[in-house]
Amino acid sequence: MRIIHNLDEMIETARGWLSGGSVGFIPTMGYLHAGHVSLIQAARQECEITVVSIFVNPLQFGPDENPGDYPRNFARDVQLLEQEQVDVLFAPRPDEMYPPDFATYVHCTAPVAQRLEGAVRPEHVQGYATIITKLLQIIRPDIAYFGQKNAQHVALVRQVVLDLNIDVQLRVLPALRESDGLALSSRNHLLTAKERRAAPLLYKALLAGKALLDQGERQLSKIEQAMSAVLAASPLLRLDYATACDPDTFTHPGNILPNPLTDLLLVIAVRVGRTFLVDNLLLRDGVWMM
Repeated sequence: MRIIHNLDEMIETARGWLSGGSVGFIPTMGYLHAGHVSLIQAARQECEITVVSIFVNPLQFGPDENPGDYPRNFARDVQLLEQEQVDVLFAPRPDEMYPPDFATYVHCTAPVAQRLEGAVRPEHVQGYATIITKLLQIIRPDIAYFGQKNAQHVALVRQVVLDLNIDVQLRVLPALRESDGLALSSRNHLLTAKERRAAPLLYKALLAGKALLDQGERQLSKIEQAMSAVLAASPLLRLDYATACDPDTFTHPGNILPNPLTDLLLVIAVRVGRTFLVDNLLLRDGVWMM
C-alpha cells in the first residue's frame, strides 16, 4: 500500500489514474471500524484501484468540540488497510489542506444543508461540504463510497456533486450495528461506560417510530413523541432532534404523512457527554432498510 501525505503527490498520482482503471474512494476521519471495511471491500470488488483518505477535518468541529479529542490510531488504521489490500492511503497534512490564506468554503443553501444537523451544527455541514469537495477534486475517483449511518452527509454530497458537476458516482451501503443496535461509529470510542450503555436507545427510539408507522400512524408529531419518549429514559442523552424527513432532500414531510408511505427517513441526533451521535432508519419504496 502506498501512503501519501503530500498534496501535490496525491494530485500527480490521481492524474495517472486516467488510464489505470476505475478508482473507488472511501473518505474517512480514521479510527477505522467494520463499517469502513465494508465500504473498502465493496470498492475492491467494483474497482481496479482502491483509495482511502484519513483526515480529521478541523472545519467539521463546532465551537464546543475539539478536533484533538477525536480518536486516532494511525498505525492500527494502516495495518487494517494493508490487510484489506487498499492501494493508496491519502493522509494529508492539515496545513496543506487549509493553508493560512485559505478562504474558500462550500456553502450549500439547499434544505439538506439548512435543516436538522444544518440547523444545530451549521459549521459542521459547511466544513463537511468543503472537505468532501476538495477530496473528490484531488483524488478524482470514479465511485465514492459512503455509509447510510450519516444519511445527511450522503444527501449533502449528492447535492454538491450535482450542483458543482463533479464527475463521480456515489455508492451508499447500509449502516452496520453492534449486537445491541448501536450504529458503528469512530465516535463510540469516546463514550464512557455509562454513556455507552445509554447509546443503544437511539436505535430503540427509531424502532419505536417505525413500529407506529407500521401500525398505520401518519401523524408526525406522534412519531416524534414516541421516539423522544424512548430517548428520555436516560438523562445522559441530550436530544437535538428526533423526527422524519424526505431521505433525499431532507425537507419536512408535513405533519400528516402520506398513505401509502413509500420514502421516509427517521433520523435522530443526541449529545452524550461531549460526543455527538446520529442514527437513522430509511424507508425506500415502501421497504425498511434495516
